[in-house]
Amino acid sequence: MTKREVYYFDDYGEQNTEATIEAAKKAALNLDVKYVVVATASGATGVKAAEAFKGTEMKVVVVTEYAGMAEFKEENRRKLKELGAAVITSTHSFLTPAESISKLHSGYCSENTMIKDVLRRFSQGMKVAAEIVMMATDAGAIPISEEVISIAGTGKGADTAIVVKSCHSDDFFHKERGMEFREIIAMPRKKKFW
Repeated sequence: MTKREVYYFDDYGEQNTEATIEAAKKAALNLDVKYVVVATASGATGVKAAEAFKGTEMKVVVVTEYAGMAEFKEENRRKLKELGAAVITSTHSFLTPAESISKLHSGYCSENTMIKDVLRRFSQGMKVAAEIVMMATDAGAIPISEEVISIAGTGKGADTAIVVKSCHSDDFFHKERGMEFREIIAMPRKKKFW
């Protein structure tokens, strides 16, 4: 049996960013993980995480939203490069052409929408944390079946951190190679549903 501290924030949002990254770093050092995956739209949260993990042996992989979705700042890209972090821009793993049908037809719900909504019951960051690990794995930035720390949030910043076994997006439900949610490090108690 293992006993670990879990951070539960009263509310979601960017005010939890520093505490989430601190909790993730503590867990990463205890677990001796090799990879930390971080969601970021502008690059600011990615820079904060890369700075926090500087001097460790861990590889920080920063995952941005797909092209045209958000404004990733070049200054942050430069800082991340200086800090040795990898930057991945990719289509969201739970975003498929079927999602565009949901936008056109009220009441239509794809399998991906159901998966996203179930994960959002934990937190928006939980959905994003799972998604960015698959995006990073699909891009070759982390290997499959690797225990990683994933940091994400609700809107801006970070409020969720988990330990998860990596997988490709098409193996999400696979019996052996599928994603495993191993530990919750931090999560908001209050939720925001989109």
